[in-house]
Amino acid sequence: MQLLLDEIADVRTGLTLRGADAAKRTVEEGPHYLRISDLSDGGSLVITETQPIDPGLDLDHRHRVRAGDIVLANRGSRMTAALVPAGLDAIASSQLFVVRLKSPKVLPGFLHTFLNLQSTQEHLRSHARGSYVQTLSVAILRSLSIPVLPMKTQQQVASLSELAAEERRLVAELTEKRSQYLDRSLSRILYHSSLT
Repeated sequence: MQLLLDEIADVRTGLTLRGADAAKRTVEEGPHYLRISDLSDGGSLVITETQPIDPGLDLDHRHRVRAGDIVLANRGSRMTAALVPAGLDAIASSQLFVVRLKSPKVLPGFLHTFLNLQSTQEHLRSHARGSYVQTLSVAILRSLSIPVLPMKTQQQVASLSELAAEERRLVAELTEKRSQYLDRSLSRILYHSSLT
């Protein structure tokens, strides 16, 4: 069975800041203002530098994300999606779509995996518009056809995706440590050689 994303989820654009709102957005403490730069290529949220925003700017709380939401980049060369983890206090920027499931027929982890599939990404990019910066419309995302599989299969797909993401993270960490070890070893050799 296939359903349109609009049938199983609420899809909305993040908060747009203009004029006076943009000038007063940064505060010392407040929810993080989620941007495309917070999305990794692998489909996870990696927030290296928090940007607290005045929570009063999101008066109706439509843009505040919650655990299980999916945020998806709506412009640029990649339309990566990330699953919002528990405990994150954040407001999505207008660079992102917020996808919130309203149907129990689809698991957030499964939808997250589906949105990051290469074939899905190619479909989204092929419908993006713009000569300089490619932009995806909310209408295109809402009309995306989603396969609705048995719940057990969805759980298996989501679990497999999580394992693959963890493997990528560990390989990247191992590569970084190996590079650091090699650099230290070569520095030691070169330094001792210069003393003799």
